[in-house]
Amino acid sequence: MKHVILVRSSCTPIRPAWVYLTFAFCVAAAALTGCRRTEPTIAVIPRTCGTWLWEAEHTGAARAAPGYGLSVYWNAPMREDDVQGQIEILARALNRGVQGVIVTPVEALPLRTSVHNALEQGIPVVVVGTDLGLAPGRNLAYVLNDEQSGGQMAARRLGKLLKGHGSVAILGISKQLTSTAERARSLETTLAGEFPGIQVVFRSLALPTVSQEQQEAEKLLVEGAHVDAIVALTEASTRGAFYALTEFNKTLTTPLVGFDQNILAPIRVGEIDSVIIQNTYQMGRAAMKLMAEEIRGGAKEKYVIVQPQLVTRENIDSDAVKETLDLAWFKS
Repeated sequence: MKHVILVRSSCTPIRPAWVYLTFAFCVAAAALTGCRRTEPTIAVIPRTCGTWLWEAEHTGAARAAPGYGLSVYWNAPMREDDVQGQIEILARALNRGVQGVIVTPVEALPLRTSVHNALEQGIPVVVVGTDLGLAPGRNLAYVLNDEQSGGQMAARRLGKLLKGHGSVAILGISKQLTSTAERARSLETTLAGEFPGIQVVFRSLALPTVSQEQQEAEKLLVEGAHVDAIVALTEASTRGAFYALTEFNKTLTTPLVGFDQNILAPIRVGEIDSVIIQNTYQMGRAAMKLMAEEIRGGAKEKYVIVQPQLVTRENIDSDAVKETLDLAWFKS
């Protein structure tokens, strides 16, 4: 059975003409015969669209859905800091009558009310990427990246790069997302416990745009204490730090360990040492599996934890990394 996309969002690429002809035919047939689709529609709402990080989730969810007899409505804010936009998208999805919601919150606290409203209406919700502080239960489950493991990976990479001694800066510490805060805690705990000769001499809070993160990194390089390496905890801070290091011609002398797969190409030439990526493809698949179970009586697992991966020059072309970069959601 062909999967027909019911709604075209602003985040979806232009589709071939046959898709629209098929859609038009189905609408006409429904009007004449009274037939209607029976597959429950699941709204999948990530933090933003058009990025390696969240389009891979689209691929995972879209490929898993037909196997459970589900269809996907995909939409997202155009900016990763657009909290209100995400809330409005979720509200419109509920008004359309979707049978479930998979959401990756832009920020944890503001999305609690929206998720609670969905649950009050009996709509199952799977939250991806961060814990909202709402206890899982009937109709509510989580798919999370293992942030503790990610923080440990970053710390041990620094330990190897600096041979156990030196100074580092940590950029992109978020107070709005429990996931990023956990990365920071795990990173510093592991450094203190396993590499006491490495000192954190600079910390900065997460900023919403790449340009703001770049300015913060430039300020560090010009006015701050000397650092032997930089850790950037978000995709925006990773890209911003890379641009700042490039501007000051320090990409090959100050190692950058980043997070989230929005900029990987510089790894090939050593301008970024490494990036710890989330397997959002598998997170999308896991979220759709939990959703199917919730619709059919309740998921047995309420927390699914997916392991991140450290990407270096040595493994960037591995099958495991390629899976996380699969954006061909329209292919079965």
